Amino acid sequence: SQYKLQEIRQRFTRSPGQPILHWLNQCWCSGADLPIFVDGYEAEQLGSLSCDVALDRVIRSMTGTLSLWMRLVLSVRVVYTADKVLVYRDRWNTKVEGVVYLRELTMTDILFGDTRNREYLHDLEGAYCTWPIWWEFTRSAAPPYAKALASFRWKRNLKVQELQAYVWECIPTPSSPPQDSFSHVKIQPKKRDDPCTICHEELGRNSCELECGHEFHRGCIRTWLQEHSSTCPICREYAVLPADVPARPARRNSKRYKAKPWKRSVF
Repeated sequence: SQYKLQEIRQRFTRSPGQPILHWLNQCWCSGADLPIFVDGYEAEQLGSLSCDVALDRVIRSMTGTLSLWMRLVLSVRVVYTADKVLVYRDRWNTKVEGVVYLRELTMTDILFGDTRNREYLHDLEGAYCTWPIWWEFTRSAAPPYAKALASFRWKRNLKVQELQAYVWECIPTPSSPPQDSFSHVKIQPKKRDDPCTICHEELGRNSCELECGHEFHRGCIRTWLQEHSSTCPICREYAVLPADVPARPARRNSKRYKAKPWKRSVF
């Protein structure tokens, strides 16, 4: 229907100049991996989703009924190579840069790598931190983060989410204690100037803090909890939807409401 096509254009159109990997990650976080099916006739009416002539041509030319997510990722596989979509960094210097780069490496491995992550095209959160991802990620870490990662041993079954949570929570101090000690790593609550880790945009007034202490845009975490997982994207603690919490009062000195965690029953 025209309404469905309009919704797709509004939610999944790439911004001018936006990197392809960032666009795919945003599409996935916005629900492109859900059962949104588009047939050949509808695909021809989508217009320019990717703002890329070659990519849009492939998206529209695929015959049959496919999910929107499959149209997007298969088109990227056809048009691009790993070296074309991934910009290798000489150095990442902040935890935000590190998390973003880790997601870029993971998406590239899923799309183009010859690893078991190719099976996780529909489950990005379940992807493994393969050795190529680990090597490139640790190689490009700034010295304080490299020291912290030296205490975090790679293993074959290491999940990307586990590594991402470690990087996000580890705040290196200016001191340089021995590498075999965790004393140089402090676990700190999320700062107000940190961005939303789902969309990477600056947090504003319309934000929600989960009981675990991690804060996101209200709309981002609602979509995440409804359509992807019932856990916090960072620490994997279970949480309820922000919509289940009363609206924030207008008083200037009012306290921020928190979404209470959902605890699974134990039988």
